[in-house]
Amino acid sequence: MKRSYTLKSALLLLVAIMLVVAGCSKKEETAPGAADDKSTTASASRLDAIKEKGKLVIATGDYYPFEYLDADTKKLVGYDIDLGQKIADKLGVQVEWKEMQFTALIPTIQNGQADMAIAAMYITDERKKAVDMSEIYMKTGMSLVKREGDESINSLEDLKGKKVGVKAGATSETAAKELIEQGYDIKIVSYKDTTDYLLDLQMGRVDAAINDYLNQLGYNKQHAEAKLSIVGEPFTEAGLGLAVKQGDTELLQLANDVIKELDASGEAKSMYEKWLK
Repeated sequence: MKRSYTLKSALLLLVAIMLVVAGCSKKEETAPGAADDKSTTASASRLDAIKEKGKLVIATGDYYPFEYLDADTKKLVGYDIDLGQKIADKLGVQVEWKEMQFTALIPTIQNGQADMAIAAMYITDERKKAVDMSEIYMKTGMSLVKREGDESINSLEDLKGKKVGVKAGATSETAAKELIEQGYDIKIVSYKDTTDYLLDLQMGRVDAAINDYLNQLGYNKQHAEAKLSIVGEPFTEAGLGLAVKQGDTELLQLANDVIKELDASGEAKSMYEKWLK
């Protein structure tokens, strides 16, 4: 009787072990599928959240002809505004524009107060440490600007001892500091906005200015009365890109897709001709 009880206990123990092993095996088989489902949900969550919100929040500045307030309609217009709208259209949502000083753009992205920033922003290694940047949507460079008829300035070498206007926190300021590092004897005067130092150049308060080539072309067209001219060719090469919070890979990929599509379809060229020619 005791032997029969012991045999029955052993059989029950063996069955229990087999059930545990089978259960673990089943979990191992289903685990990859479960993980894939979870991964898929997480991957889709970012764009789904924007779609659910019904709007794409974009931070921008005031940089003609990329983004500026139309005098008649009182609405933001420009190349970057069109680009932002194309990205929102791809998502099927509206755009909420947040206008601010250029220096506030990156902190706004980092703090999550905007989904992306589009503001004729140069793609630089320094900015890539703070935000993730898209592929180049337009090539440009820094140019030297002077008053028309000023024969004392015909190249960078003519800037010795002169005051040069730049935009604080922007690439123009960085370019000016690099010129000093290269041995150019210039005095940097920094301003909050590009229009401020271009006005001071017009008024003779600074001797020259450093500005984005494309922006200066637009400014000269819009403000012919300022009588400013670009000196030679751009002395740097750069690309413009939009910015998103670091790790916001899905939104960045969608933006890059739109940039590629606009280029392939010829729309990017049409937008360039509309705003920059």
